[in-house]
Amino acid sequence: MEWIFIRWVPTSELEEGDRLGRPLYTTDGRLILSSGQVLTWRMISGLIRMNVEGAYIDNRRPNEVSTSPVNQLDVLRAAAFEAVRGFFNSVAESERLEPRPIMRLANDIVRHVLTEADGGFQMKEHRTEAAYLYAHSVNVCLLAVMTGMKLGYSDLQLKTLAIGALLHDIGRVSKHAVNPEYDHPRVGFDLMRRYPELPLLSAHVVLQHHEKVNGTGYPLGVQGEQFRQAAQIVAVANDYDHFVNEIGENRLPHEGIEYIMSKVDTHYHISVVRAFVQSVTPYPVGTMVRLSNGMVGTVVEMHKGQPSRPVIQTHDHGLRIDLMHFPTEFIEEVILEPGAAAV
Repeated sequence: MEWIFIRWVPTSELEEGDRLGRPLYTTDGRLILSSGQVLTWRMISGLIRMNVEGAYIDNRRPNEVSTSPVNQLDVLRAAAFEAVRGFFNSVAESERLEPRPIMRLANDIVRHVLTEADGGFQMKEHRTEAAYLYAHSVNVCLLAVMTGMKLGYSDLQLKTLAIGALLHDIGRVSKHAVNPEYDHPRVGFDLMRRYPELPLLSAHVVLQHHEKVNGTGYPLGVQGEQFRQAAQIVAVANDYDHFVNEIGENRLPHEGIEYIMSKVDTHYHISVVRAFVQSVTPYPVGTMVRLSNGMVGTVVEMHKGQPSRPVIQTHDHGLRIDLMHFPTEFIEEVILEPGAAAV
Protein backbone atom coordinates (compact mmCIF):
# COMPACT_ATOMS: atom_id res chain seq x y z
CA MET A 1 0.00 0.00 0.00
CA GLU A 2 1.31 3.47 -0.91
CA TRP A 3 0.61 5.98 1.86
CA ILE A 4 -0.78 9.42 1.06
CA PHE A 5 2.16 11.77 1.35
CA ILE A 6 2.04 15.47 0.60
CA ARG A 7 5.27 17.28 1.36
CA TRP A 8 6.55 20.85 1.13
CA VAL A 9 9.34 21.19 -1.47
CA PRO A 10 11.37 24.39 -2.03
CA THR A 11 11.11 25.67 -5.60
CA SER A 12 14.82 25.04 -6.18
CA GLU A 13 14.25 21.32 -5.49
CA LEU A 14 11.15 20.83 -7.66
CA GLU A 15 11.49 18.30 -10.47
CA GLU A 16 9.71 17.83 -13.77
CA GLY A 17 6.83 15.42 -13.24
CA ASP A 18 6.10 16.52 -9.65
CA ARG A 19 2.35 16.79 -9.01
CA LEU A 20 0.96 19.72 -7.00
CA GLY A 21 -0.89 18.68 -3.86
CA ARG A 22 -2.19 22.23 -3.22
CA PRO A 23 -2.98 25.12 -5.58
CA LEU A 24 -0.44 27.91 -5.90
CA TYR A 25 -1.48 31.56 -5.68
CA THR A 26 0.28 34.89 -5.92
CA THR A 27 0.31 36.95 -2.72
CA ASP A 28 -2.60 39.04 -4.02
CA GLY A 29 -4.78 36.01 -4.66
CA ARG A 30 -4.35 35.15 -8.34
CA LEU A 31 -4.25 31.46 -9.19
CA ILE A 32 -0.91 30.34 -10.63
CA LEU A 33 -1.40 26.56 -10.87
CA SER A 34 -4.18 24.26 -9.66
CA SER A 35 -3.75 21.25 -7.41
CA GLY A 36 -3.16 18.09 -9.44
CA GLN A 37 -1.08 19.96 -12.04
CA VAL A 38 1.99 18.02 -13.20
CA LEU A 39 4.96 20.36 -13.32
CA THR A 40 7.19 20.90 -16.36
CA TRP A 41 10.62 22.55 -16.39
CA ARG A 42 9.07 25.64 -17.97
CA MET A 43 6.55 25.88 -15.12
CA ILE A 44 9.26 25.45 -12.51
CA SER A 45 11.37 28.16 -14.17
CA GLY A 46 8.34 30.46 -14.09
CA LEU A 47 7.84 29.80 -10.37
CA ILE A 48 11.48 30.69 -9.73
CA ARG A 49 11.11 33.95 -11.67
CA MET A 50 7.98 34.79 -9.65
CA ASN A 51 9.90 34.18 -6.38
CA VAL A 52 7.51 31.43 -5.25
CA GLU A 53 9.25 29.81 -2.28
CA GLY A 54 7.96 26.30 -2.83
CA ALA A 55 4.95 24.04 -3.25
CA TYR A 56 3.21 21.05 -1.70
CA ILE A 57 3.89 17.98 -3.85
CA ASP A 58 1.62 14.90 -3.87
CA ASN A 59 3.40 11.66 -4.77
CA ARG A 60 0.31 9.51 -5.28
CA ARG A 61 -0.14 7.83 -8.63
CA PRO A 62 -2.56 9.60 -11.01
CA ASN A 63 -5.24 6.90 -10.65
CA GLU A 64 -5.23 7.42 -6.87
CA VAL A 65 -5.90 11.15 -7.11
CA SER A 66 -9.21 12.75 -8.03
CA THR A 67 -8.66 16.46 -8.48
CA SER A 68 -11.23 17.65 -11.01
CA PRO A 69 -13.81 19.13 -8.62
CA VAL A 70 -11.04 20.74 -6.54
CA ASN A 71 -9.46 22.20 -9.66
CA GLN A 72 -12.78 23.61 -10.80
CA LEU A 73 -13.31 25.26 -7.44
CA ASP A 74 -9.75 26.63 -7.37
CA VAL A 75 -10.26 28.21 -10.77
CA LEU A 76 -13.72 29.53 -9.87
CA ARG A 77 -12.51 31.11 -6.62
CA ALA A 78 -9.55 32.74 -8.36
CA ALA A 79 -11.79 34.11 -11.13
CA ALA A 80 -14.34 35.28 -8.56
CA PHE A 81 -11.59 37.00 -6.58
CA GLU A 82 -10.48 38.93 -9.67
CA ALA A 83 -14.06 39.84 -10.58
CA VAL A 84 -14.90 41.04 -7.06
CA ARG A 85 -11.74 43.10 -6.98
CA GLY A 86 -12.93 44.75 -10.18
CA PHE A 87 -16.37 45.47 -8.69
CA PHE A 88 -14.84 47.07 -5.60
CA ASN A 89 -12.28 49.08 -7.57
CA SER A 90 -15.01 50.44 -9.85
CA VAL A 91 -16.98 51.71 -6.87
CA ALA A 92 -13.90 53.12 -5.16
CA GLU A 93 -12.83 54.98 -8.30
CA SER A 94 -16.10 56.04 -9.92
CA GLU A 95 -19.06 54.96 -7.71
CA ARG A 96 -20.23 52.64 -10.51
CA LEU A 97 -21.32 49.02 -10.75
CA GLU A 98 -21.68 46.86 -13.86
CA PRO A 99 -24.68 44.56 -13.19
CA ARG A 100 -24.06 42.02 -15.96
CA PRO A 101 -20.65 40.74 -14.72
CA ILE A 102 -22.04 40.58 -11.18
CA MET A 103 -25.02 38.51 -12.25
CA ARG A 104 -22.83 36.29 -14.43
CA LEU A 105 -20.49 35.57 -11.51
CA ALA A 106 -23.45 34.81 -9.23
CA ASN A 107 -24.76 32.35 -11.83
CA ASP A 108 -21.35 30.63 -12.07
CA ILE A 109 -21.08 30.24 -8.30
CA VAL A 110 -24.61 28.88 -7.96
CA ARG A 111 -24.01 26.43 -10.80
CA HIS A 112 -20.84 25.17 -9.16
CA VAL A 113 -22.45 24.74 -5.73
CA LEU A 114 -25.40 22.86 -7.21
CA THR A 115 -23.19 20.42 -9.13
CA GLU A 116 -19.81 20.16 -7.41
CA ALA A 117 -19.89 21.24 -3.76
CA ASP A 118 -20.71 17.95 -2.00
CA GLY A 119 -17.23 17.62 -0.51
CA GLY A 120 -17.09 21.18 0.80
CA PHE A 121 -14.13 23.50 0.43
CA GLN A 122 -11.26 24.73 2.57
CA MET A 123 -12.38 27.95 4.23
CA LYS A 124 -9.21 28.65 6.18
CA GLU A 125 -6.92 30.93 4.17
CA HIS A 126 -3.82 33.09 4.38
CA ARG A 127 -4.97 36.67 3.77
CA THR A 128 -3.32 40.03 3.31
CA GLU A 129 -4.92 43.32 4.35
CA ALA A 130 -5.00 44.52 0.74
CA ALA A 131 -6.92 41.50 -0.54
CA TYR A 132 -8.99 40.65 2.53
CA LEU A 133 -12.31 42.12 1.38
CA TYR A 134 -12.24 40.36 -2.00
CA ALA A 135 -11.45 36.91 -0.61
CA HIS A 136 -13.94 37.41 2.21
CA SER A 137 -16.71 38.33 -0.24
CA VAL A 138 -16.10 35.19 -2.32
CA ASN A 139 -16.09 32.92 0.73
CA VAL A 140 -19.26 34.50 2.12
CA CYS A 141 -20.98 33.96 -1.22
CA LEU A 142 -20.02 30.28 -1.38
CA LEU A 143 -21.10 29.68 2.21
CA ALA A 144 -24.37 31.57 1.73
CA VAL A 145 -25.31 29.69 -1.44
CA MET A 146 -24.57 26.34 0.22
CA THR A 147 -26.78 27.33 3.15
CA GLY A 148 -29.57 28.52 0.87
CA MET A 149 -29.41 25.24 -1.00
CA LYS A 150 -29.81 23.37 2.30
CA LEU A 151 -32.89 25.50 3.02
CA GLY A 152 -34.42 24.50 -0.31
CA TYR A 153 -33.93 27.75 -2.20
CA SER A 154 -34.73 27.72 -5.94
CA ASP A 155 -32.10 28.56 -8.55
CA LEU A 156 -33.46 32.10 -8.82
CA GLN A 157 -33.44 32.55 -5.03
CA LEU A 158 -29.86 31.27 -4.86
CA LYS A 159 -28.71 33.69 -7.55
CA THR A 160 -30.40 36.58 -5.74
CA LEU A 161 -28.73 35.47 -2.52
CA ALA A 162 -25.34 35.18 -4.28
CA ILE A 163 -25.54 38.74 -5.61
CA GLY A 164 -26.25 40.11 -2.14
CA ALA A 165 -23.43 38.04 -0.65
CA LEU A 166 -20.87 39.13 -3.26
CA LEU A 167 -21.72 42.80 -2.69
CA HIS A 168 -22.48 42.79 1.04
CA ASP A 169 -19.39 44.90 1.80
CA ILE A 170 -19.34 47.02 -1.36
CA GLY A 171 -20.32 50.13 0.60
CA ARG A 172 -17.04 50.00 2.52
CA VAL A 173 -15.09 51.36 -0.46
CA SER A 174 -17.55 54.12 -1.39
CA LYS A 175 -16.64 57.74 -0.77
CA HIS A 176 -20.12 58.14 0.72
CA ALA A 177 -19.22 55.89 3.66
CA VAL A 178 -17.97 58.44 6.19
CA ASN A 179 -17.72 55.72 8.83
CA PRO A 180 -17.25 52.59 6.66
CA GLU A 181 -17.85 50.09 9.47
CA TYR A 182 -21.26 51.52 10.34
CA ASP A 183 -22.27 53.18 7.05
CA HIS A 184 -21.46 50.42 4.56
CA PRO A 185 -24.79 48.50 4.68
CA ARG A 186 -26.88 51.59 3.89
CA VAL A 187 -24.37 52.98 1.38
CA GLY A 188 -24.21 49.62 -0.40
CA PHE A 189 -28.02 49.43 -0.48
CA ASP A 190 -28.33 52.93 -1.96
CA LEU A 191 -25.70 52.12 -4.58
CA MET A 192 -27.44 48.91 -5.65
CA ARG A 193 -30.83 50.61 -5.94
CA ARG A 194 -29.41 52.72 -8.76
CA TYR A 195 -29.38 49.57 -10.92
CA PRO A 196 -32.84 48.09 -11.56
CA GLU A 197 -31.21 44.98 -13.07
CA LEU A 198 -30.03 43.99 -9.58
CA PRO A 199 -32.74 42.28 -7.49
CA LEU A 200 -34.31 44.36 -4.73
CA LEU A 201 -33.89 41.46 -2.29
CA SER A 202 -30.14 41.41 -3.00
CA ALA A 203 -29.99 45.06 -1.98
CA HIS A 204 -31.92 44.29 1.22
CA VAL A 205 -29.40 41.53 1.98
CA VAL A 206 -26.67 44.17 1.80
CA LEU A 207 -28.71 46.54 3.99
CA GLN A 208 -29.49 43.98 6.70
CA HIS A 209 -26.38 41.80 6.98
CA HIS A 210 -25.39 43.41 10.31
CA GLU A 211 -28.85 43.18 11.87
CA LYS A 212 -29.78 40.73 14.65
CA VAL A 213 -33.04 38.98 15.49
CA ASN A 214 -33.07 40.58 18.96
CA GLY A 215 -33.02 44.08 17.47
CA THR A 216 -29.51 45.08 18.59
CA GLY A 217 -27.96 45.16 15.12
CA TYR A 218 -27.50 48.03 12.69
CA PRO A 219 -28.26 50.19 10.73
CA LEU A 220 -32.03 49.89 11.31
CA GLY A 221 -32.30 47.72 14.43
CA VAL A 222 -34.87 45.40 12.83
CA GLN A 223 -35.89 42.33 14.78
CA GLY A 224 -37.71 39.04 14.48
CA GLU A 225 -39.40 38.43 11.13
CA GLN A 226 -38.28 41.86 9.86
CA PHE A 227 -34.77 40.40 9.60
CA ARG A 228 -35.05 38.71 6.22
CA GLN A 229 -33.93 35.11 6.03
CA ALA A 230 -31.67 35.75 3.03
CA ALA A 231 -29.94 38.54 4.97
CA GLN A 232 -29.56 36.24 7.98
CA ILE A 233 -27.85 33.65 5.80
CA VAL A 234 -25.31 36.20 4.59
CA ALA A 235 -24.90 37.57 8.13
CA VAL A 236 -24.04 34.09 9.45
CA ALA A 237 -21.59 33.45 6.59
CA ASN A 238 -20.05 36.88 7.16
CA ASP A 239 -19.61 36.29 10.90
CA TYR A 240 -18.15 32.82 10.35
CA ASP A 241 -15.62 33.85 7.71
CA HIS A 242 -14.43 36.85 9.74
CA PHE A 243 -14.01 34.62 12.81
CA VAL A 244 -12.03 31.91 11.03
CA ASN A 245 -9.91 34.13 8.78
CA GLU A 246 -9.27 37.23 10.88
CA ILE A 247 -5.70 38.32 10.20
CA GLY A 248 -3.36 37.57 13.11
CA GLU A 249 -5.66 34.96 14.67
CA ASN A 250 -5.23 31.18 14.57
CA ARG A 251 -8.85 30.07 14.85
CA LEU A 252 -10.00 26.71 13.60
CA PRO A 253 -12.98 26.03 11.33
CA HIS A 254 -14.83 23.92 13.92
CA GLU A 255 -14.38 26.70 16.47
CA GLY A 256 -16.14 28.98 14.00
CA ILE A 257 -19.10 26.62 13.96
CA GLU A 258 -19.27 26.70 17.77
CA TYR A 259 -19.07 30.50 17.64
CA ILE A 260 -22.05 30.71 15.26
CA MET A 261 -24.09 28.22 17.31
CA SER A 262 -23.62 30.41 20.37
CA LYS A 263 -25.57 33.18 18.61
CA VAL A 264 -28.83 31.24 18.10
CA ASP A 265 -31.93 33.27 19.06
CA THR A 266 -29.92 36.41 19.85
CA HIS A 267 -28.38 37.08 16.44
CA TYR A 268 -29.91 34.46 14.13
CA HIS A 269 -32.90 32.15 13.89
CA ILE A 270 -32.13 28.53 14.70
CA SER A 271 -33.32 27.31 11.27
CA VAL A 272 -30.67 29.42 9.51
CA VAL A 273 -27.89 28.35 11.88
CA ARG A 274 -28.88 24.69 11.57
CA ALA A 275 -28.77 24.88 7.76
CA PHE A 276 -25.42 26.67 7.87
CA VAL A 277 -23.86 24.10 10.21
CA GLN A 278 -25.14 21.27 8.03
CA SER A 279 -23.62 22.94 4.97
CA VAL A 280 -20.14 23.64 6.31
CA THR A 281 -17.34 21.08 6.05
CA PRO A 282 -14.68 22.33 8.47
CA TYR A 283 -12.00 19.86 7.35
CA PRO A 284 -12.71 18.60 3.81
CA VAL A 285 -10.74 15.68 2.42
CA GLY A 286 -7.28 16.90 1.43
CA THR A 287 -6.96 19.41 4.29
CA MET A 288 -3.48 19.35 5.85
CA VAL A 289 -3.54 19.58 9.64
CA ARG A 290 -1.34 19.41 12.72
CA LEU A 291 -2.67 17.28 15.57
CA SER A 292 -2.33 17.94 19.29
CA ASN A 293 0.30 15.17 19.44
CA GLY A 294 2.45 17.15 16.99
CA MET A 295 1.89 14.83 14.01
CA VAL A 296 1.16 16.37 10.61
CA GLY A 297 -1.22 14.63 8.25
CA THR A 298 -3.95 14.94 5.65
CA VAL A 299 -7.70 14.45 6.09
CA VAL A 300 -8.63 11.34 4.10
CA GLU A 301 -12.15 10.65 5.35
CA MET A 302 -14.98 12.49 7.12
CA HIS A 303 -17.63 11.21 9.51
CA LYS A 304 -21.18 12.28 8.73
CA GLY A 305 -22.52 14.18 11.72
CA GLN A 306 -19.05 14.62 13.26
CA PRO A 307 -17.20 16.85 10.80
CA SER A 308 -14.67 18.07 13.36
CA ARG A 309 -13.44 14.49 14.04
CA PRO A 310 -12.18 13.25 10.65
CA VAL A 311 -9.75 10.48 9.77
CA ILE A 312 -6.16 11.70 9.38
CA GLN A 313 -3.32 9.95 7.57
CA THR A 314 0.00 11.09 9.00
CA HIS A 315 2.87 12.01 6.70
CA ASP A 316 5.88 10.77 8.64
CA HIS A 317 4.70 7.28 9.61
CA GLY A 318 1.67 6.64 7.40
CA LEU A 319 -0.55 6.14 10.44
CA ARG A 320 -4.29 6.31 9.97
CA ILE A 321 -5.76 8.15 12.96
CA ASP A 322 -9.54 8.21 13.33
CA LEU A 323 -10.22 11.07 15.75
CA MET A 324 -13.57 9.48 16.64
CA HIS A 325 -11.56 6.69 18.30
CA PHE A 326 -8.95 8.96 19.91
CA PRO A 327 -10.95 11.40 22.08
CA THR A 328 -7.83 12.97 23.61
CA GLU A 329 -6.42 13.96 20.22
CA PHE A 330 -7.69 16.96 18.29
CA ILE A 331 -6.81 19.20 15.37
CA GLU A 332 -4.57 22.02 16.53
CA GLU A 333 -3.83 23.81 13.25
CA VAL A 334 -4.80 23.90 9.60
CA ILE A 335 -1.53 24.04 7.66
CA LEU A 336 -1.54 26.39 4.70
CA GLU A 337 1.16 26.97 2.12
CA PRO A 338 3.98 29.07 3.55
CA GLY A 339 5.04 31.76 1.12
CA ALA A 340 2.06 31.10 -1.16
CA ALA A 341 -0.82 32.92 0.47
CA ALA A 342 -4.32 32.09 -0.67
CA VAL A 343 -5.10 35.78 -0.64
